[in-house]
Amino acid sequence: MGERAFWVGTYTGGAGDGAGIYRMTRRTGGALEALELAAEAVSPSYVAVHPGRDVLYAVREEDEGGVAAYEATGAGLREIGRRGAGALPCHLSVAPDGAHLVVADYGSGTVRAYPLDGGGGFAGGADVAEGHGGGPRTGRQEGPHAHMTAHAPDGTVLTTDLGADLVRSFRIEDGALRLAGETRLPAGYGARHLVVHPGGYVHVLTELAAAVLVLRPVHGYAALEVVAESPATAGPAGDPAQGAAIKLGDGGRFVYTSMRGTDVVTAHRVRDGGAALEPVADVPSGGHWPRDLHVDGEWMHVANERSGTITTFRIGGNGVPEPAGAALSVPSPVCVVPA
Repeated sequence: MGERAFWVGTYTGGAGDGAGIYRMTRRTGGALEALELAAEAVSPSYVAVHPGRDVLYAVREEDEGGVAAYEATGAGLREIGRRGAGALPCHLSVAPDGAHLVVADYGSGTVRAYPLDGGGGFAGGADVAEGHGGGPRTGRQEGPHAHMTAHAPDGTVLTTDLGADLVRSFRIEDGALRLAGETRLPAGYGARHLVVHPGGYVHVLTELAAAVLVLRPVHGYAALEVVAESPATAGPAGDPAQGAAIKLGDGGRFVYTSMRGTDVVTAHRVRDGGAALEPVADVPSGGHWPRDLHVDGEWMHVANERSGTITTFRIGGNGVPEPAGAALSVPSPVCVVPA
């Protein structure tokens, strides 16, 4: 695989040492270099790319949150629009058809869908779905905390709610978010991130219980049921558990998770077409407080927020990542996506 560029979201101001959205390059041999500040922004912790346009979207993760759209112009970014959001927007994703941007607001517990025009710019205000409920971990589950948005193969928007122990399913109809169903997860687990496996199952990483839950679609992705649970790490997860990201690898043969505190990335072997997971190895993340990770064929890149590094791993045939080369210094990195 040849050279490839990536966008990096960071924390800024009181939340971190970053200055905005950065661009870095992976050389043919795997080395990361050529870090550049592509756009100044306030805590663009998570970013996402449009599926058919050279447009990047970023949250503004603060109490009076927002989202912004940028046109990619070579190594730089030019802002083409912004909209307000709820409190502490922490994740966003673009619908596969490019028609909507969906955002999870952690602080206010809301989910919102912004219509996009043909060029990837904002085409109006957001439709907002309110959250509800809470959980037994009073320090973290005093109310709803939407944490991630993803898109299932049937068009359903799947969202996690750490505060209410829910996976919520939505349909976007006539520009509006319509609640299609809610899946109750074990109390106190704190759903954080999820992936949809090619076999149809949904794998949910929980932040508060150091576990991965496997959910099976019952009637499409509007109705799901928990069918399996496995540890998020092969060894002790640490106390308190701080699960962060979950990603697929090798066409779904493996799943990878990151765990803060113990600072490891874990390789999980996928069993029975996605119906079960088996953690096989914990690998040091190469830094402190691993957040997002990106799996790109044989390569994996891990954003270590508190040590200010992005580390690179080469994934062997057994699915276990092995360190590859020196870490790249990046201030308070959170998210890595291909440019």
